Amino acid sequence: MSRRVAIIVGVVALVAVLLVAIGRWERDRRAEEELRGIERVLVAIGPLDNPTLASFRFQTEFQCLGYRRAKNPVALEACFDADGRVVEAFDRRQGEAEIWSLREDPTSSTLRRDRAEVDRLLLRMGVPARLIDDVHERAAS
Repeated sequence: MSRRVAIIVGVVALVAVLLVAIGRWERDRRAEEELRGIERVLVAIGPLDNPTLASFRFQTEFQCLGYRRAKNPVALEACFDADGRVVEAFDRRQGEAEIWSLREDPTSSTLRRDRAEVDRLLLRMGVPARLIDDVHERAAS
């Protein structure tokens, strides 16, 4: 291999390593930003089982609980994956909704709530137990 080819290969390898490092840094920075927004919504909600619980959204990947503020039954919303990670949150209290989401990378969420409590609240809101069981079966496989 000529010296010139070796230098080119070395430069290409170095650029690739730098791009990977920058990509990981950006992913982590974005996750931290999203987590700060999700945490603010969780603080505003307070305990999950509180009198303002007013709605739910049930999707295959995650399930959400909505909380009333004033006349808005979904002013605050928190979404959970099958392991109890909080992967998305909405704040619709003022004007346009603020949305924080780790939907594309739910494993980066460090915020968790007791999934058994989420399931209990979903059941109380009228979600059939078989649907909740399906969520956990899919997550286990």
